[in-house]
Amino acid sequence: MPFLSILFAFLLTPVAICSTISHGSEANLTTRDTSPISLSNSEWIWQTGFVANSFVGLRKGFTPPLGKSLIAAEVVITASNRFSFYVNGDFIGNGTPVIRGRFAQRFCIDLLPSFNVFAVNATDSTVDEAAMIATILLTYSDLTTDTLVSDASWRVHKTVAGFEQLSFDDTTWPVATVRGSFGDDPWDEINIPASPPVVSFDRGEWIWTDAVPAGGTIPAGSRAFRRTFTPAPGQVAASASIIVSVDNAYTLWVNGVKIGTGSNFNTAQHYNINFATAPEEIVFAVLATNSAAGPAGLIFAAEINMVPSGRVGCIAGAFALTDASWVSTKGMIPAGWEQPGFDDSSWPAAVGVGAFPNSPWGKITIGAAAPTITM
Repeated sequence: MPFLSILFAFLLTPVAICSTISHGSEANLTTRDTSPISLSNSEWIWQTGFVANSFVGLRKGFTPPLGKSLIAAEVVITASNRFSFYVNGDFIGNGTPVIRGRFAQRFCIDLLPSFNVFAVNATDSTVDEAAMIATILLTYSDLTTDTLVSDASWRVHKTVAGFEQLSFDDTTWPVATVRGSFGDDPWDEINIPASPPVVSFDRGEWIWTDAVPAGGTIPAGSRAFRRTFTPAPGQVAASASIIVSVDNAYTLWVNGVKIGTGSNFNTAQHYNINFATAPEEIVFAVLATNSAAGPAGLIFAAEINMVPSGRVGCIAGAFALTDASWVSTKGMIPAGWEQPGFDDSSWPAAVGVGAFPNSPWGKITIGAAAPTITM
């Protein structure tokens, strides 16, 4: 039966995709190294009748034209709340940070020569904004490319077991509902990892510990904050571009290495890091000091560029931002807290204390990048 399902999908897929693939002529097809990828031609899609907090499966199968063999794909994808992304049943990565749909993920993936299935398992806590958007740049063995976008040709259904597998038969699933085009409200523009990275506080959030008094007056003192970033499977961290500011002062460590300090929240510092030895995870640690009772906050944005194992000419990347994915302790700061491997599982999640660029901090000047650090 699985063989028959695959065969059936092979027969149906070319008809379903013909209107959604942009085929360039041999004269204007570009190679993987120079071809840009964006979401400008993609649409926000979802399930009709979605119930908040339920999970939706979205699928797209693709068979290359006759005489063509696929080798790889570069994918830009995001969803309004949470998602996990699969190719041919293999987990590729998920939305990081959670509930930050305006920050896309970028993946590099090896493909099968012929039929491939792209699948997304997604959910949202609301109905009004629930949607997913993606662009998939396909590369053939002759280094020509095609572009596959999210649109009404994708199949969508309430998530069922095994839906992400290559052999799953989705022919009874309804097609996706288009909820809007790229740039439409309420999703607005999307931050996409790039090379070189362009990091900013746009759509950023100030955070502090979970013990913010109702009046907003935070006691003087130092607090420790941590964020652990784990690259998607098959991706190797190559570099990180970081901007950071704290009201009133901070010290930043990355994987236990002291990177820099700052003491004027009106001017953020900019750091670039190259990883000579690819880390399995990246731990960002900030010691933040509120020098006098009053407002306090930490704002941080990093873009991590990655490369796929054993392959070049493809950009992968993700963002790490100040939000509830950070943890902080409001008590005694233990020795070694800034080091990788430190157990912060008992630390509570940080809380938002203001959206950038709202008061009391307003706009921030980003200083010139410090000399690149290799570690």
